Amino acid sequence: MVRNTCLFRSARRSVLLCLAALALASSASAASLRRIALEPCHLKDFEEEVRCGVLEVPEDRQTRTGRTIELHVAVLPAVRPESAPDPLFILAGGPGQGARNYGRFVQAAFKDVRRTRDVVLVDVRGTGASNPLDCAPRDPLALLGGGALDLAPCLASLPGDPRFYTTEPIADDLDDVRAALGYRQINLWGGSYGTRTALVYARRHAANVRTLVLDGAVPFEITLPLYNAQGAQRALDRLVADCATDPVCHRAFPRLAEEIQAVLARLGRTPARVSLRHPRTGRPMELTLSRSAFASGLRGVLYVPEHASLVPYMVHAAAQGDFAPFAALSLETAAWSTETMSLGMTLSVLCAEDVPRISDAAAARAVGGTFLGGSEIDTWRQMCSRWPRGPLPAEVDRVRPLPLPALILSGDLDPVTPPRWGEVMQRHFPGARHVVVPGTGHNTSTAGCVPDLIARFIADGNAAGLDASCVAKIRRIPFVIDPSGTAP
Repeated sequence: MVRNTCLFRSARRSVLLCLAALALASSASAASLRRIALEPCHLKDFEEEVRCGVLEVPEDRQTRTGRTIELHVAVLPAVRPESAPDPLFILAGGPGQGARNYGRFVQAAFKDVRRTRDVVLVDVRGTGASNPLDCAPRDPLALLGGGALDLAPCLASLPGDPRFYTTEPIADDLDDVRAALGYRQINLWGGSYGTRTALVYARRHAANVRTLVLDGAVPFEITLPLYNAQGAQRALDRLVADCATDPVCHRAFPRLAEEIQAVLARLGRTPARVSLRHPRTGRPMELTLSRSAFASGLRGVLYVPEHASLVPYMVHAAAQGDFAPFAALSLETAAWSTETMSLGMTLSVLCAEDVPRISDAAAARAVGGTFLGGSEIDTWRQMCSRWPRGPLPAEVDRVRPLPLPALILSGDLDPVTPPRWGEVMQRHFPGARHVVVPGTGHNTSTAGCVPDLIARFIADGNAAGLDASCVAKIRRIPFVIDPSGTAP
């Protein structure tokens, strides 16, 4: 706050200097003077009416010239009239997802939080309805096939300059939203890439943060997709080991590890031609499944415990020559990804913040001995070589400890953000509590007692006395033995 001391100065020079200072202060706080006009609206997966609005921000936040972006915001009001003044902001993952599409997830994970707090969903720049950087055609078959996409049509049709769609401007946009909604402090929940957004927000606007919940940590040290192959290999090794110690799974699939290697070797020699019905439309279709496409699809299936439970059955079927079950689930996963993610936004973030920092030597070390190999890194490098690139964020290679209350959650079976990255994120928040949730994959906030842990942490404002022993009861979803379901 700028004190008005001009009234106590008599010299003309002093008065002019004070007026200039007040003008600058007024300009600097312009964002906080704006307000978002919220109106009743309906969001997908919410039966009740919520409140929606739009905030206009400059695309280029440095010069504040040129085009502007409309940020689409939804506020889910607290259920109880006597609500807390600090809401929960949901920071979606990807990068490329819009938070306003998180309806079902929000209801499952934050039902208790919402009793006493507003929940705020923002489609950050480049996602959802906020000037999305979509890349058409969004063909899941192209993603399943592996290899770099033709980005020329996408770049020609983009509604924005990709250089301005990175994490730092996103964080500053979010603070504009906070101020325009009239909140002094906020709680942050970030999932996957959303944890990086939360980290950057906390670095730039620490005074406005009350607590952080970071689910599936993506600190800058992860340099996506450098460690994806290692994470996927760890998750697959755990799955094979768990099947071997599960009497029912082991009896049905006693040679699972050998069958995985056999399928990869076969596809490496000759891609498989697969006939199946499209999982969304039901139309008959054919696709060619290469080794790289199988490996990429397998990695995607490992994200979700329900899907991972099908891996032994699908691999066994593939080893017998039937690739249709695996292809159908992989296609479904790819279709979901293309429908919920703005690929141009994914590229804008990774091509600026991660891929340029991957050296050849680091890539060779990271992919050795993994089923995924280096194809994913090669693909991202090819695409990023043609994508306009923004600047690296400040302090990207520096750990600056932040004394903020944080709860870090890691899925023990997560193929992309395994617990090691939660430990790395903890260096940025040395007072944080890191909880590893058994039996879960990527994002844990809806598993077992985790929603209750989150609600208690946010209510208390710290994790010092948080009893997380309940997560020990969470188990891997039982393996599926045949198409009729799990064994009795």
